[in-house]
Amino acid sequence: MHLITYMSDYSGNNDTVKQDLADITKVAKVQNALRQITGVLFYMEGKFLQVVEGEEKFLRQLMYNIENDNRHTNLTYLIDTPIEKRGFYDWNMDSFNFANGQKFNVDNMQALSKSFSENLLPRSDTLVMFYKKILEKT
Repeated sequence: MHLITYMSDYSGNNDTVKQDLADITKVAKVQNALRQITGVLFYMEGKFLQVVEGEEKFLRQLMYNIENDNRHTNLTYLIDTPIEKRGFYDWNMDSFNFANGQKFNVDNMQALSKSFSENLLPRSDTLVMFYKKILEKT
């Protein structure tokens, strides 16, 4: 099992982001299910943040596809590490758009947080690297 977290810049604009997120999520739900990839995609202020997990060979192909997707630019890996077990057992793929004052679904975020805290055991050095990369980007 492997975990990848990345950030990228969105190449579109506020008029196209809603449809692009819907399109990405629709395709990801099908394709990721076939490859047993689980995760979540966040969008906020022109940036994507995604966490995905699964077999490394499938994640590498997914990342190749994302790197060649014209909706993503300036992709930066934040975490790229083996993990002991899956953190998102019940979470195939979903996306959250924090643009234009939209609110996230509290129930979904609580379920995601609970699954993460109960099932994913990050290493402290990976966690520090993650926070550092996020702070460098803000």
